[in-house]
Amino acid sequence: MTSSQRQLLIFAAFLAALQFVVKPILSWQNDLTTELGLTQGQVQRSEQLLSHAEQVIAAHQVAVEQRATIVTSLPNATETTLLQIQMQDQIETLLRTHTVAIDEFNWMTGLQSQGAGIATLNAKVRIAGTIEHVAQAQLALMEQMPFVRQQSIELRPSQRRRGNVHELTIILQVAVREQGGPL
Repeated sequence: MTSSQRQLLIFAAFLAALQFVVKPILSWQNDLTTELGLTQGQVQRSEQLLSHAEQVIAAHQVAVEQRATIVTSLPNATETTLLQIQMQDQIETLLRTHTVAIDEFNWMTGLQSQGAGIATLNAKVRIAGTIEHVAQAQLALMEQMPFVRQQSIELRPSQRRRGNVHELTIILQVAVREQGGPL
């Protein structure tokens, strides 16, 4: 073997040692450093929570009290059919005070549990009237019935009526207190 071949063989062995020994050790060290940094961040966040434990406990207590207040303010779902009739009557009465016609009111779902003592009913409501009356009715519904949430709204000119009449279709989600649910 010539000296240049020997040098090439030594160089190849050196490169192989780098590839199969040094490179895995460096990769392992990088992984260990990253894991140590993440663990240190978790420890710091935990220490911050522990240092503010009284504030966290107080905020939790306030949240529990507010949740109980909100849940008790919701209509009670003792009997679904009766509740639907009452809710429909309240919503229709409120909408009619704004000089709109109610073309459709359909309950789309029965009582659906959302957990934590709350359930929902979904309804499709279509009203018609001038743009001003429709907007006022929709705004009044949201202001006076905070337990009613709009899932979707579609406003378009009426195809069945003449003049400046628009139809508003709203998919409503009515939150209610589940019978026997926790407060």
